[in-house]
Amino acid sequence: MNIEITSRHHDYPDRITDFAQEKIEKLTKYHDRIVDVHMVLDKRTEGEEAEIDLHIPGKNFAAKELADDITKSIDLAIKKIGRQLKNYVEKRNEKHG
Repeated sequence: MNIEITSRHHDYPDRITDFAQEKIEKLTKYHDRIVDVHMVLDKRTEGEEAEIDLHIPGKNFAAKELADDITKSIDLAIKKIGRQLKNYVEKRNEKHG
């Protein structure tokens, strides 16, 4: 899995990108063939935003969350994309099961 984490309008410390990387790696429990993930961390006037684009063979997923803290935004975006992956896998298993 190729993971790319980009910061926009702010330089986040390594502990934040490490935190994001760990969370992204845990998504393999939903799907083991994740090709690549691109996360954009952005500091905005309304708060801090985490945006994720995730690609598996034949399908792309996206999630975006805004919160008052970047770790909260990352957590919420990971949960959202995790739900999308889980639902996708369950629907595929229903069709093929």
